Amino acid sequence: MQVFRSQDVVDYDPRADNATHVHYTDGIKIFKVETMAEKVMEINSLMDHVLLVGLNQSLCLSAEEYPQLKANTVYVADDHEYLNYYKNNRRDIAAFDLTYNSSEELVSPQLWSNWPTPIWITPSLTKWHPTLDRQ
Repeated sequence: MQVFRSQDVVDYDPRADNATHVHYTDGIKIFKVETMAEKVMEINSLMDHVLLVGLNQSLCLSAEEYPQLKANTVYVADDHEYLNYYKNNRRDIAAFDLTYNSSEELVSPQLWSNWPTPIWITPSLTKWHPTLDRQ
């Protein structure tokens, strides 16, 4: 699977410092890679699955197994190359709904710091111990 995320800048001003540019996800394209047939085909739906995409990390999960996540949605954590250099830039951490081709900001208000780069954390439920629920 290949995932392409396109971003745009709110009220872009070419004279402004890059630190002031506000990036947001305005599109997601997903491609199924058929290695044996040597073909790449665009897909428009994840059906009952969810993608979590971030810096050097991607996960595909079943929405049925994670009911707090919305099916056919790509959750993105900001991986913009300039983010670590400009401490006051806002982050693009969002849920992109493939059904409606729309994005919803997940972190609001914005964090006070943009470092370190956000990552998705998924606990290993196979190692979860029921006694931890009693604390």
